[in-house]
Amino acid sequence: MKISVAIATYNGEKYLKKQLDSILKQDSIKVYEIVVCDDISTDKTNEILEHYSHLYPNVFKVHKNNINLGSTKNFEKAISLCKGDFIFLADQDDIWKNDKIKKTLDIFENNKTAEGVFSNADIIDDNDKLIHTITIWDSVFFFEKELPKPIDFFDIISKNGNVVTGATLCIKKSVKDFIFPFSEDMLHDVWIASYLALKNTLYYSTENLISYRLHKNQQVGMKNINKIKKKERLKRIILNLEEPKTYKEYRFLSKKIYLKLCNSIKFNQVLLPNLNLSNLVIESKNDWIKIKNTIKLKFPIKYVLFNFIDSLRGKRKFKILKNSLSFCVIHISVFQIV
Repeated sequence: MKISVAIATYNGEKYLKKQLDSILKQDSIKVYEIVVCDDISTDKTNEILEHYSHLYPNVFKVHKNNINLGSTKNFEKAISLCKGDFIFLADQDDIWKNDKIKKTLDIFENNKTAEGVFSNADIIDDNDKLIHTITIWDSVFFFEKELPKPIDFFDIISKNGNVVTGATLCIKKSVKDFIFPFSEDMLHDVWIASYLALKNTLYYSTENLISYRLHKNQQVGMKNINKIKKKERLKRIILNLEEPKTYKEYRFLSKKIYLKLCNSIKFNQVLLPNLNLSNLVIESKNDWIKIKNTIKLKFPIKYVLFNFIDSLRGKRKFKILKNSLSFCVIHISVFQIV
């Protein structure tokens, strides 16, 4: 069994050494290769990578991009170059727990259909200090203990936002057969997680297997934990853990249900191998129509007013073509609460 680690670097000199050391110092299971794709860093990132390549010439495989690909496409390149049986994704600024690989592989061993496994994570600051009040799952509103099992990850990712932090994710080599190319309008971890969610092959560990670093210069990921409490009520409504009461809450929920409809259509058009998503599209459409009808009954005046505004703006529209399972989505805009 060979373990690959895929890392996409860009100006990561400040924390990169600690991350690489944590990967190299895993208990019991050692990595076969660390594949790094650097996106034209202008700091000392490449010097650091050259140093580690000299120390571990059989482990490090460093690729320097000729053009800046951006985080998502850079990760796509790194993953595509990995040859291991299991591919762990790693950010350039975190720190792995010593038993991350072992405990992740245990989940695969105990769930034979698993193609991807992610985990919870501690959150640390610039100085490696643990932020005790929150974990990565708290930050993305993944209320694992409260959600009905088995968890419908596609529903959660589409409506709530991604709960599968790429820095905690490991995939089997076979996943490479169907995830490329990555979508241009989704982050790499959202793309992979959505695929695996639709295949029902996404599993997780409840343990905190990495320390996720929160700092002002990170490329992607959570950057502001101060707004989390303000969003919690709306997030719980999205996850069906609480009921909407006000028009604003119903309208917010309707936008998220519409977003799930759009994602269902998107992945149905991708034509996943051996998957027929027609029923998912129909179910999502019916959920959206149901919430619209509920709003119409509870708030008839506001419904007419904002439906008219949406029509003027070209928002949240679709038309059914001759094939009733094929939809045309026109100008999706779902982030502003009116």
